[in-house]
Amino acid sequence: GTKLEGARALVVGRSNTVGKPMALLLLAANATVTVAHSKSRNLEALVRDAEVVVVAAGVRGLVKSEWIAEGATVIDVGIHRGDDNKLYGDVD
Repeated sequence: GTKLEGARALVVGRSNTVGKPMALLLLAANATVTVAHSKSRNLEALVRDAEVVVVAAGVRGLVKSEWIAEGATVIDVGIHRGDDNKLYGDVD
């Protein structure tokens, strides 16, 4: 239900499997897209500014929940199995 047209979207991850195709899909939906990754400077500020955040960086807990703007849509593609056998994502 999130309106993508004109939305500030951030894709965290630049893989050929998820990151780049997702950025292209968001662009096709007329979102304003920024692509970042685990080595991006000031990732926190990029996340705070985004209305739509897609995280597929392959780093467990890379994005902190307090970075997410109120009302933002978050899609966490990361899947990590912890020592406790539970699943965790790229968003903490």
